[in-house]
Amino acid sequence: MKIDVAINSFKKPESLIYTLMSLKKVAGDLIDTVYINDDQSHNGAVEIYRSQEIQEYFKPWKINVRENTHNIGIKQAYIRGYYPEYMNWKFFLKRWWWFFSSEFGHNKEDIRYQYAIEHTDKKYLLTLHDDVKFFDNVVQVYLEEFIKNPDLLMVGDFGQCWRCHFSPFCDRNKLLEGQVPSPYWPLTPNEKIAKAEEFNPKKGYTYACRINEWCCLLNVEKARELTEKSRVFFGNMYPHSDTAAYWFVQGVKLGYKFTDPLLDKHYDYYRHGWQGFSGHSVWVNQGNGKSVYNPQEIRDLIYSEFGFKLPEKG
Repeated sequence: MKIDVAINSFKKPESLIYTLMSLKKVAGDLIDTVYINDDQSHNGAVEIYRSQEIQEYFKPWKINVRENTHNIGIKQAYIRGYYPEYMNWKFFLKRWWWFFSSEFGHNKEDIRYQYAIEHTDKKYLLTLHDDVKFFDNVVQVYLEEFIKNPDLLMVGDFGQCWRCHFSPFCDRNKLLEGQVPSPYWPLTPNEKIAKAEEFNPKKGYTYACRINEWCCLLNVEKARELTEKSRVFFGNMYPHSDTAAYWFVQGVKLGYKFTDPLLDKHYDYYRHGWQGFSGHSVWVNQGNGKSVYNPQEIRDLIYSEFGFKLPEKG
């Protein structure tokens, strides 16, 4: 069985290519097409992805590259007709001018992973960040979970516990066994509480629980179905949540299933943020210079580990 891969590009083509090379080394036979959405046009990344050298290196993979029509970054994209449950008439009454604004009515394929979700012809899609390093075949591990349970929506690293104040009343093992810390879950408190039953969402909440989308395998049919039912996109940013968290909440409400077969063993298969910082902090100079991306360092690693000289930016 072959799967496809979705990965978002933002100014770091060297890191993205390294991620894909390490993935090819451990799971190359399981992958057909890689969908790359570039979210920062005219920086030379697209030319690298489309270069003959890259296309040849990754064969028989197909590298499908798309440039966003509207760069999204970490903002929420608003798609006409796709209004989550919180976007009621009161929401729009306060923001009536949006209908005349360029900030409303984005192209839904500009949302990270969405182009791949809509165009893949595979049953399963692996979503990745561009700062993941693979050590073993996590794709096979995740596929085996779907074989055991075809009803699953998603398989991956279950987490964001570091953003949740339900600890110590909750942990990932309990959640995977169906033991939720509160009748309001997957809403989670945005401040520390003494007892789980003291959580009152009226005093403030967030969405901490999710399957982390930096390395997650989706059932494509169910992912499309969830978006149409909830009007929520997997890769979009929503209030009180990070990427994919609000989508996860909607999936729980609709009864979709998820699992994490590795829990604390993910580092045996891959590492996210292996450059010393993860998530948005790996973006160029985010954090007033505290997290500086070093493209030459990655180029040197690509050459030393894979014997490949990465083309220069155009």
